[in-house]
Amino acid sequence: MKRLAVVILTAFLSLSSLPSKGTELKILPGLNVSGGISVSGFRETETEEGTDSDLKIEDAVFEINGKDIFDVAVGSLLLPTVLNSTNQENKGNFGLNRNGDRFGLLWGYLELKPAEKLNLKVGVLPTNVGYELAESYKNFNITYGLVWNSQPFIYRGVRATYTFGESLQIYGEYDRGKELNGNDRDHAFGIGAAGAIGAFYYTVNYFDYGNYKNLFDFTLSTECKKVKLGFNGDYQWLDRDKNKAGYGLALYVAPDLGRISLPVRVEYVKDINQSGIYGFNDRGTYSFTVTPTYKLSEHTTVRAEYSYVKSNYSKAFNGSDHKEILSFQFSYAF
Repeated sequence: MKRLAVVILTAFLSLSSLPSKGTELKILPGLNVSGGISVSGFRETETEEGTDSDLKIEDAVFEINGKDIFDVAVGSLLLPTVLNSTNQENKGNFGLNRNGDRFGLLWGYLELKPAEKLNLKVGVLPTNVGYELAESYKNFNITYGLVWNSQPFIYRGVRATYTFGESLQIYGEYDRGKELNGNDRDHAFGIGAAGAIGAFYYTVNYFDYGNYKNLFDFTLSTECKKVKLGFNGDYQWLDRDKNKAGYGLALYVAPDLGRISLPVRVEYVKDINQSGIYGFNDRGTYSFTVTPTYKLSEHTTVRAEYSYVKSNYSKAFNGSDHKEILSFQFSYAF
C-alpha cells in the first residue's frame, strides 16, 4: 500500500501542472461522473510504540450518478480519526480484501419518484447524520473528529424524502445490516429534516439503533465574509438505560483566502454514567485540529494538519492524557 501511495503521489505532482480543461471528463447525457483520490501521511504520538508514522491512500472514489435514477460509488476509504490514523485499514463495503485493506462498493442505490415531491432511495446509503462527509477531500480536515467517530456512516436501507416548498425536506428511513453495529441482524430507523433559514442551513436527525442506542443530531452551517462556519451537536443514550448517555460538540471555522484556507475544528465529548459511547471513562475530552490548505489547481490540493487531543482521563492514550497527529495530504478531485 505504501509503495502504491508513493506512485500516486508522484502522479499528483504531474497532474497539478495540467490546465483545468485537460481534466474534464466527457460523459453520456444524463450521467455525471465524479470522484477523487488522495494520499496522506501521518505521524502519531502516544501509540503503543511511542511514535508511529505511515503513508497511505486515504481516498480512492469513482462515482457515477444518473440523475433521479441511481448513484454508485466504488473504491476505498481509509477514514483516519484524531484517535487512530496509522493503524487504520482501507474500507470498501462488500469488496475485495487484500492484506486487511478493502476495495469495492462504497455506496450504491436506486432512486424512485412515486410522486413529484417524493423521493425513494433503496440500497447502500450514506448517512444523513453529522457534518463530515465520506470523502476526506470534501471535508475541511484530513482526519475525522471525535463526534464523527460515534455516528452512523454507510449502511443498507431504504429512505423516503418529501420536499416542502423550496427549502424544507423531511425524511424517514429503515436500515439493516452489520454496518450498523457489527451484526447482520442489526437494524435501525431514522427520521429528520433539512432546510434553510436565511443564510443558515440546518439538519435535525434522530437515529435509533435497534437494541443499542439512540442519537439526536443537529448541524448548522453558514458563510460570513469568506469565513465558512459549521456546528455539529449530538446527544446519545443507551436503550438498556437512558441514564447512560453522552454528548459531543464540534465547531468548524474555515477562513477562505482564495487559494489558501485555514480550517480549524474544535471538539468536546463526554460520557455520562459509564455509557461507553465516546469512551474516556466518563471524563471530558477535547480535540483541536488545524489544517493549512493550498489549492495547486482547480482539481488538486495540498494540505498539512496538526491535531491535538487532551482528555481529563489521565490514562486515555497508553498511559498519557493526550496525543498528537501530524498529517499531510495531496488530493486530486474531479
